[in-house]
Amino acid sequence: MNTITKKTKQAANKSQKNQHLNESKKLTPWQEAHQRYLEEKRLMDELMAKQEEKTLEEQADAVTPDELEDETNATLEGSLLNDKAKAEKEKTSFSDKLPKMKDYRQKKLFRRLGLIVGILAIPLIFCLYYISPLGQLAKVEVSGNKAVNAQAIVQTAQFKVGEPLWEQYFNRDKNETRVKKLSPWIKSVSVSITDFNHFKLEIKEYPEVAYLLKDNRYYTILENGKVIDQSTDQPQATYPILEGFKKQTTILKTLQAYERLSQEIKQSISQIKSTPRSDNNELLTLIMNDGNQVLINRDQLVQRMPYYAQVAANLTTPGVVDMEVGIFSYPYPSTSESSSDSTEATTSSEVTE
Repeated sequence: MNTITKKTKQAANKSQKNQHLNESKKLTPWQEAHQRYLEEKRLMDELMAKQEEKTLEEQADAVTPDELEDETNATLEGSLLNDKAKAEKEKTSFSDKLPKMKDYRQKKLFRRLGLIVGILAIPLIFCLYYISPLGQLAKVEVSGNKAVNAQAIVQTAQFKVGEPLWEQYFNRDKNETRVKKLSPWIKSVSVSITDFNHFKLEIKEYPEVAYLLKDNRYYTILENGKVIDQSTDQPQATYPILEGFKKQTTILKTLQAYERLSQEIKQSISQIKSTPRSDNNELLTLIMNDGNQVLINRDQLVQRMPYYAQVAANLTTPGVVDMEVGIFSYPYPSTSESSSDSTEATTSSEVTE
């Protein structure tokens, strides 16, 4: 059967070749070349087909039908198992992710809800605080004052109890300025909030540093050189007494120089007089506790007063220590002699600086 088939195919091929040869006689050279290419390609395809058939026949002879069936079943089973495992894995992973997804959505929802509630609650709380008693001024307190009456400070400040707290606090500068002008004693004023809705006025006063003697009355002198109108007839012994001063600037400069002296020298000074002359308006006369007098320029007070103890030790009786130009000392002139004679007759001593 196979032999007959092969002979039939060969006969058909020969007839085709003869037909092609007859047709080639009528073709152009390019067509003939193309025809040869097609013939070669056809022969190559037939050769490849025969090779594939031979390979399939060899494989069929090598593998038995039972083995082929087993292999096919094993492949099918493995594929089914893999598909089942994948399905179970996908099912399990989805079931695991579902609660986490719910928790995530709930947390996200709560965060958004909390943000919205917070945004709405802040102005609401502020409004409630503003209209509540905590938002109204309940009390005004004063601290740090000694010379100035607290009630006068409160009245001058003009803070209104029962009115909005923060509105008055932000406009407190005007109230502080009014309080500072109330008295020369007041150095500074600061307002703070205590106990939620109370104002506390912290007062700082200028300290008292000296007295000014005028018309047998003693007037308090503050640290800034201001003289208080209130007077007393019995000053405190711890403060120096100034006399003859008329200008606040002159008083302030003298007190600033006095404060630079040592504590021992300050304690030895009883009184400071302003005794200017036409040729020297800076001249001071110091009344010492030991009975001596010191003539000294205000701008030389700090430099020359440390020599006072040395010069005073050379005086056998109370006298004058002249530090206006140099440093000299001499006793007080006697009452029976004229001032010119006493000056010529007195022996003076000089101390170099």
